[in-house]
Amino acid sequence: MRFLHTSDWHVGKMLRGRSRLEEHEAVHAEIIDIAVREKVDCVLVTGDLFDSYAPSPDAERLVYNFFAELVARGILGIVIGGNHDHPKRLAAIRQLVDRLGIYIRPEPVSPKSGGIIELRKQGEVAKVAVLPFVAEKRIVDVCRMMGPEHTWYAEYAECVGQMCQVLSASFSAETINILLAHIYVHGAETSGSEREIHVAQPYAVSAQRFPSTAHYIGLGHLHRPQQVAAPSPTRYAGSPLQLDFGEHGQDKSVAVVDAQPRKPAKIEIVELKSGRKLRDIIGTLEELQGRSQEYGDDFLRVTVKTAGPVPGIADRVREILPNALDVRIDYPRSQTPSRTRKQMPPETLFQEFYHSQHGAVAPEALMRAFRDLYEEATSAAD
Repeated sequence: MRFLHTSDWHVGKMLRGRSRLEEHEAVHAEIIDIAVREKVDCVLVTGDLFDSYAPSPDAERLVYNFFAELVARGILGIVIGGNHDHPKRLAAIRQLVDRLGIYIRPEPVSPKSGGIIELRKQGEVAKVAVLPFVAEKRIVDVCRMMGPEHTWYAEYAECVGQMCQVLSASFSAETINILLAHIYVHGAETSGSEREIHVAQPYAVSAQRFPSTAHYIGLGHLHRPQQVAAPSPTRYAGSPLQLDFGEHGQDKSVAVVDAQPRKPAKIEIVELKSGRKLRDIIGTLEELQGRSQEYGDDFLRVTVKTAGPVPGIADRVREILPNALDVRIDYPRSQTPSRTRKQMPPETLFQEFYHSQHGAVAPEALMRAFRDLYEEATSAAD
């Protein structure tokens, strides 16, 4: 059987107030084209379909249209919930889409309750073990669900590692064996665009807890496509678009997996071309103007080098580079001694901060708002 692994779509995510829906629509069409061209039997999506627990109707339309396209082409789909997905929203459509060959697992369940999905084709059987994101507050309940006969560890990461072993216990030499999980593996490389709370202890799972009997282990959660050193071939598919500037320079891709019983899987990485690139650029105003044609349609984070504060420089940069979403200025700054800074009035500190960020004096209306908020805060503290 042939599988396509994609992940971490984050449909609905904005970039500095800019919608990415058109880019997501384009990259979804590209993934469908790859699945058809590669004669894929099943598309595997390892979580974070949406960026928000409450996605917009346009975001939901885009995601569900993708699965409708799979159904129209006779391609199966398996989807697990990520930490950005609302499990109850996904569960609401599970029974409907299961009957269409799109198997959604919003939350962890035991092997007997749907934690193992079996696919059949021309006498071959694939066992796909699925582990959606496990919230720390639910770890005890999920452990009990997986099987009271097991002795569960107290630590979150150890429990999740053991869940992977429980789910993959039925893997055999006669079947195609795949494990899908939305987790953070210790030592894997983050992009800075993931939620920090979910890519740190106690969430870091050791890759050595993964089964050695799997043809392929498909992971979601981290946005950088990468292979993970583990007992079986293991990969984060990564996000299909550069979602934030922490991902600038990353080549996005999907993995196509060709698997047969008793044989190692063949894994091909197919680069994705859709979506606008994110780019970090730095230079003087004159240098940026001279190179403005190089940047095409890329979204830009711009650092302007100046001799000192320049009022209105962000507007001047955006006249030259309309796709500049973030403009910073870089100039030599004298350091105020910490003792002196502590003695400065709060209003002066705020004015200094505003000047350092914008190269201009803070407007009087803003200063009035600051004074009102400061007085309110200090009064509440008293």
